[in-house]
Amino acid sequence: MLPIPNLDDRMFEQMVLEARKTIPKLYPEWTDENEHDPGITLLQLMAWVTEMQQYYLNRVTERSERKFLKLLGIHPQPVKSAECEVTFTGAAQQLVLLKGTPLTAMDLRFETLGTLELVPAAVEKVLVRTETAAADYSSNNQAKIAFYAFGAEARKGAHLYLGFDRALPVDTEISLHVQLYDRYPVGMSQAEVRSGLTLSTARVVWSYAGAGVGGQSESWLPVENVSDATVHFTQSGEIKLQLQSEMKPMALYPADDRSRYWLCCTLEEDGYELSPKIEKVTLNTVRAAEQETFSEVTSWNSSGEPGQVFEASSYLAYTGLHTVQVRDEQGRWRDWHIVADLEACGPADRCCELHQDSVRRTTRLRFGDGTHGLVPLQGAKQVRLVAYTAAFDYNRYVGSTKGLPSQTLEISRGRVYKPDSMLLQVGYIPRGEDSVVWEDWTAVDDFDNSKSTDRHYVYDAGEGTIRFGNNEAGLVPRKAGEPNIRFLALQAGGGVRGNVKAGLVTGVAAAVTGDPGVSVTNPFPARGGLEAETLAQAKLRVQRELAAPTRAVTAEDYEAIAKTAPGLRVARVKAIPLYKPGMRDFPRVSAPAQMTVVVVPYSESDKPRAGKGFLQTIKMHLERYRLLTTELHVIPAEYIKVTVHAVVVMEPKYKSEQRAILLELKKLLQPMDRGPGAEGWRFGRTVYKGDIYGVISKMKGVAYVQDIWLDAEGEGFHKDGAGDIHIPPYALVYSGDHEVETIGITDL
Repeated sequence: MLPIPNLDDRMFEQMVLEARKTIPKLYPEWTDENEHDPGITLLQLMAWVTEMQQYYLNRVTERSERKFLKLLGIHPQPVKSAECEVTFTGAAQQLVLLKGTPLTAMDLRFETLGTLELVPAAVEKVLVRTETAAADYSSNNQAKIAFYAFGAEARKGAHLYLGFDRALPVDTEISLHVQLYDRYPVGMSQAEVRSGLTLSTARVVWSYAGAGVGGQSESWLPVENVSDATVHFTQSGEIKLQLQSEMKPMALYPADDRSRYWLCCTLEEDGYELSPKIEKVTLNTVRAAEQETFSEVTSWNSSGEPGQVFEASSYLAYTGLHTVQVRDEQGRWRDWHIVADLEACGPADRCCELHQDSVRRTTRLRFGDGTHGLVPLQGAKQVRLVAYTAAFDYNRYVGSTKGLPSQTLEISRGRVYKPDSMLLQVGYIPRGEDSVVWEDWTAVDDFDNSKSTDRHYVYDAGEGTIRFGNNEAGLVPRKAGEPNIRFLALQAGGGVRGNVKAGLVTGVAAAVTGDPGVSVTNPFPARGGLEAETLAQAKLRVQRELAAPTRAVTAEDYEAIAKTAPGLRVARVKAIPLYKPGMRDFPRVSAPAQMTVVVVPYSESDKPRAGKGFLQTIKMHLERYRLLTTELHVIPAEYIKVTVHAVVVMEPKYKSEQRAILLELKKLLQPMDRGPGAEGWRFGRTVYKGDIYGVISKMKGVAYVQDIWLDAEGEGFHKDGAGDIHIPPYALVYSGDHEVETIGITDL
């Protein structure tokens, strides 16, 4: 027998007794504590109400907790797939690897998330040339040892050269993946990066070694930059390039042992907050996820014109079985027949042709012109191609509808599917017709907001079932004698097992690539794989999300939101209300409806300074959250150099310990945290001589500090009569070349 939990830890009698014991302390004039006293009656009433509340609160079930989370807009997150970059090598000829190409890592299946044009070339040499040096980092690139892409200073005019063993093809999309070093103390925000939201102050341009005028001399020709997900080498990502003419071999120092084919990346405009360090740059790289696709849908808009042609480009569309669906006048889906030739079709026949290009590996649909084959009606997402594996052909039919409320069917068969990948259809034969029409049904978390006419169903990943409504909350599917419930789109995968180590994604079938010499690997580990979120984890997440600001009202809101700007490493932020850049006598004089945000990027420099791209990115990010009545300014921090001059009297054996004092002063006067025990100087905080006295006096061997005076350099500060340095609210300090004179106590 299961133990019965104690739902109430405080009983009625206990609460009444505790309340009566407090009466003499709180109200000594209350002397009548007998049952007839109205006050005692009220105490008993409150104790009874409290006991009932505790009892029912302790009876909150898991289902109730999920409802409470839903009221807060929180749903437990489904399983997530791990992702990684995979690199293909060994191709003998140019190939096309379609989106969804299957790969294996031990017993796990991965699929590529994009189409890759595989070119028969490899990166042999990686060179970096600056105004003062030239270095060969090819071995670093092979061993994944980080090196500076444009030198430690990243000055304008620096070059990154990539040498290939053979010429890259012309008019072909070349895919380069750049993995930057990212293990810094300040991480990059994981917020979703929207297109155009992250800007870079620095700018790079690409060129390649080709034929000059007349095709005789060597020349550096510009490359058409198709896309740059690295945002000019500020984050890891893919760069897609395209050449307009043939490459020419060239011997380039310090890799001038033989001629190679070169791509050159030139830093045309500097301004990096953190000089980029490359761990690995690879060719023929695409992103892959741990998942298995059983069926997928590709949709197109129809113009309603005769002879329409649609093209799909995916692995499953090219290798799988196919079903073509088109909407009818009532918005229902009908399966159309795939024929070899539309000439054999009549004007009312629902048919189309399906052809495949073996070179580009594309799948093309062609519809009729109204004479030979029916023309699809005009509309958005009016035509779809369903592609599925041969093994899934039978399993895609879940079962038949019984016409009963809350019908439940088992679908998992030992697999956990990804809810966001599901597309379910239910079919029926309309009265007076002999062909089946299909309607899409939508997955929901529950039927709370479902009306009686909504085609909704609930997928329970834990039980591996789907459940339909009851005609009050969710529509009941029509009864059918044959299987009429099927999946059009379905994927499995996800979980922590997909977070495989580097080098484990190695399996790719020769039948998939068409070239037995092609191999694949993942240079870096797969990340991001998560199990489905438990209820306890969801409750912890809601606490964090409710505490996170969603509107920028207070200064603390601005500071917290600025640190989440996507694609940036924001080390420090200071929001100054009622301040406008250029104001004097602040805070004695203030500016209404003004908010100035001072930002400090993470940098290895003593004076980290945000560039215009960094500032603009944060401003664009904050603009989404600020109040309409607030004028926002985002500025870099100002730096005041503070130099300490001190005369310190030491114990005789510590007389030469000047270096230790200098290190402590440098640790005190710095704009950012540098190591354990170090703290960055607070924005706008005055540098008092007492701060310096305190730091030096507590050091071992110091007898006393004889004299201290401070010097400062910069804009906006002033030095008072006591020798203290007052800095503006948007400023920080950094250390100058401190001068410390030590005198032995016996020398006085």
